[in-house]
Amino acid sequence: MRVVIADDHAIVREGIRMMLNREDAIEVIGEAADGSELLGMLDELDPDIVLLDIRMEGMGGLEVLERVGDDPDGPAIIVLTMHDDPTYLRRAVELGARGYLLKQAGRSELLRALRIVTEGGAYIDPQLAGDLVGLAAGEQTGWRPDGDDGEILAMLGAGAGNHEVAESLGWTDSQLKTRLRAIYEHLGAESRLEAVATALRRGLID
Repeated sequence: MRVVIADDHAIVREGIRMMLNREDAIEVIGEAADGSELLGMLDELDPDIVLLDIRMEGMGGLEVLERVGDDPDGPAIIVLTMHDDPTYLRRAVELGARGYLLKQAGRSELLRALRIVTEGGAYIDPQLAGDLVGLAAGEQTGWRPDGDDGEILAMLGAGAGNHEVAESLGWTDSQLKTRLRAIYEHLGAESRLEAVATALRRGLID
């Protein structure tokens, strides 16, 4: 897993790098002090994941997400921030962030988020799962999952990746993606992260 860290505090970058480099499966291949520096290195480094602060001197994380958050060939982006403002959370998700984690999270939670996102999943800090409010379409429907849909949502909520879910159901990855699109439509969500957060808030999964 190749990771780039973008944060405007050198001591934060150093701490995260030291933590991650102790893991055999993770390699920190670059660091950036702001969004502009990050964008300038993405093509050359080609990371799997970017850990991105939301507020930085110069170009911030939301501006980065506006440019590369929806790029299917780009890295998966996990916002790692001290800001628990649901406005930032909601906007980051809308712009394509695959994860949102508070800096006070422990090492095990950061590693779990990295694993889940690398496997094709999405991760939201448990403290913030109830804060994705304003997904109006998801609130206006009385749809409730049953059968396979319920099992899929439960596995997504537990952090399973696409391939893991598909294998559990005996499906191909393509079949799962088709069903996921239908589930997102029912929930008024545009991403796995939104779908899980909406399902948690509405009590559709534990």
